[in-house]
Amino acid sequence: MLQYLVSVGTLAAITALITLGLNSRWGLSGQLDLGYYLYVALGAYIDGVITLPPASTQPDVSYILGLHLPFLAGFVGAGLGSGLVSLAVGSVALRNLRGDYFAIVTVAATIIGYTVITQFKPLFNGYNGLYGASQLFLDTFNLSPQAYQAFYFGLCAALLAAVFAVLELIRRSPFGRAVKAVREDEIAASAFGKNAYRLRLKAYVIGGVVAGLGGSLFMHYITAFNPASWSPLETFLLYGALLVGGTANNLGAVVGTLITLIAFPQLTQLIPAIGSNSNAGPAVQNILVGLLIVAVLWFRSAGLLPELPTMSGQLRTRGAWNWRRPDRPEPAAALPQAAGPAQPAQPDEG
Repeated sequence: MLQYLVSVGTLAAITALITLGLNSRWGLSGQLDLGYYLYVALGAYIDGVITLPPASTQPDVSYILGLHLPFLAGFVGAGLGSGLVSLAVGSVALRNLRGDYFAIVTVAATIIGYTVITQFKPLFNGYNGLYGASQLFLDTFNLSPQAYQAFYFGLCAALLAAVFAVLELIRRSPFGRAVKAVREDEIAASAFGKNAYRLRLKAYVIGGVVAGLGGSLFMHYITAFNPASWSPLETFLLYGALLVGGTANNLGAVVGTLITLIAFPQLTQLIPAIGSNSNAGPAVQNILVGLLIVAVLWFRSAGLLPELPTMSGQLRTRGAWNWRRPDRPEPAAALPQAAGPAQPAQPDEG
């Protein structure tokens, strides 16, 4: 039972970290990215080709690099690689596209990435993908399988806490407030000298870096990764987690992940088999997640943990914005005195 809880906890930490990256894009800056899981996949692939040995050591396997470097190199490389691809895609897509048009471009980018990865086998071994990723420090410290699972859970939880803290600092920073200003009213933010394009692009790259880091951890968790691991449903489930937990709230993203992507899948495993249909569990899971999203949108549209209040009717930030609170009306302006001769004093009545 303990091993099961540790395994579920590890998956929860990795998935929550990935959801935080999407929250940086959609929640913080309002970018509807329907191809977000592409960057998670890139993180897993890049980590794999950095940490795996050369492909020549395995029969009928082909992939680039094969540097066989330690985990830290793969982890950092995954974040940087996904961030650079995000920079390339965002530089084009965010310049003149908004809303639905931007979302369509992200879908197109995912289709292009999927086609290149699956059809060009020398890149990441095609449809077969990468496998045999190392389990960290398993041999170095002579850990038992149970001890390794506990160690990896602690590592993933620590990295989740670190990423959460960094994203909270970003959200509270002048940059974070400026990004939210662009999200709320791009024209008004631009009038105050904010470069909307650069702010959106930076938020997009931050989300890509976090996605790549999550993909790296996922690679070493399951020790393999192939194109079947990143269907469009994965991205939609992450959006479901944000809708349930609350967008633009990092704690809400974590809570929504635990409920939607961890608790529901585990509970559906307790459902008895329906006839000979072995796919009843995943099907019921998707139905329950859909019903949960509808219920949350109906009764609490902002999510279980809505965005933390940084606005009070109108946007206010330190130094850059100077909006008056709506419960404090503007003082009445003094009427100018009309020019002319002084009026004689009136005698007191009585």
